[in-house]
Amino acid sequence: MDRRELLKAMAMTVGGSLALPESVFARMGEPFDQTQLTFFTPEQRQHAAALAEAIIPETDTPGAIEAGVPGWIEVIVKDCLQPSDQKVIAEGLVDFAQRCQKQYGKSIDQLPAEEQVKFLTELHTSQLQERKNAIRNGLKPRNSFLQQFKELTKFCYVNSELGATKAFEFVFVPTKWVASMPLEPGQKAYSM
Repeated sequence: MDRRELLKAMAMTVGGSLALPESVFARMGEPFDQTQLTFFTPEQRQHAAALAEAIIPETDTPGAIEAGVPGWIEVIVKDCLQPSDQKVIAEGLVDFAQRCQKQYGKSIDQLPAEEQVKFLTELHTSQLQERKNAIRNGLKPRNSFLQQFKELTKFCYVNSELGATKAFEFVFVPTKWVASMPLEPGQKAYSM
């Protein structure tokens, strides 16, 4: 399997409604152009950065913001998602920020890590329950904002240069895939 096929396969994990054109894959390795950020409002852009960093915080490896994840999320949402999914993300960012402000009196980037995890877990659980209720009532479940945003965050992070080389062990030519490859304690997972 070559790199292009692997990236296409990884894109499928983001969801059936997301079909990234090859141009997005080609651009992922280029320096990010801030002038491409035209979809989100400045407030939504700030919420997207705070949420992405809460999902993948900076530790001994770079966080989502340092890896450029929020900008790439905006480019992918603008260029690749269906209008219905764009609406889920855009409205979800505003709703997410309002919920956090109402519950904690501050934005997610101002919360300690434990409260960020607690808030995201509660939001995820409530969205899963909404989905189950819709299915139980014979309705088509709506796309979950948080699930879509988490998938976009993970996809953009592992495909960023910092994510692939600092958070994972980058193997340019991995030879063959061995699912039961033994890892030494502390060894990073592989990235291609």
